[in-house]
Amino acid sequence: MLKNLFRFLSLIILNYLLILLSIDIDLDQLVKDFKVFGFIVNSDNYMVHIFICFLITFLNLFLIYFFKPFIEIYLLYYLKFTFYFLVNLLSLSTVYIVLRIYGYSRFYLLIYLFISSLALLISDKIKK
Repeated sequence: MLKNLFRFLSLIILNYLLILLSIDIDLDQLVKDFKVFGFIVNSDNYMVHIFICFLITFLNLFLIYFFKPFIEIYLLYYLKFTFYFLVNLLSLSTVYIVLRIYGYSRFYLLIYLFISSLALLISDKIKK
C-alpha cells in the first residue's frame, strides 16, 4: 500500500510540475473538447491540470501492472530503469497526443522522464 501511494503521489507531483513549468503549454484544444460536453473551464484552470496529471498517472501505473509478468522474467535486475523510462514515455506521450496538448518544454519533459523513472525504481525498494 505504501509503495503504491508513493508511486501515485510522486507521479502526480512530477506531472504537475511538468505542466506548471512548461510556459508555452497549450491546453486550448482540451478546453474546447470539455466545452463540447458542457464543462465550463479555461486553460488556466487548476482542475484541467489535475485531470491531465491523474490520467497520465493512472495510465502509467496500469501499464506497469499490465507488463509486470514480462518484467519479472527478463528485466528483474538488468534493465528495470529503462523499462520504467519507456512506460513513462509511452503513458505521457499517449495522453498528450490523445488530449492534443502542445507546447510543453522538452527539457522539462526529459527531466520528468528521468526523475519519474528513478522514483519508480526507488519505490521498488519499499516493502508492500
